[in-house]
Amino acid sequence: MFFQLFFLRVVSLPVWWYGKGLRLVAQWFFEIVKDVSKTFALGVWVKNLFVPMYGDTSFVGRAISFGIRLVMIFARGIGVAILVLALFVLFVVYLFILPLAIVGFFYHLL
Repeated sequence: MFFQLFFLRVVSLPVWWYGKGLRLVAQWFFEIVKDVSKTFALGVWVKNLFVPMYGDTSFVGRAISFGIRLVMIFARGIGVAILVLALFVLFVVYLFILPLAIVGFFYHLL
């Protein structure tokens, strides 16, 4: 009974890893990106790109506000892009960690 249950769990691990486990990891990564984007307030910065800061409606005030907001959108966008790149690398690592663990197990078994 024990060996049958153990064999069933070992055989079903790859199915879970690349099925439900992969979906859970992908959802978790999307939630992280959504939360960080909300934390960086990218939508608010883009929405207010053409609104003058501090109510200064002069040409210079509008130009400075536009420039500052454009730089902030660019900098925060780079931050989110770096996070997305790091999460993509972690996602690829997740895809390859199970086969590498199996290969390592059999390599050290011999």
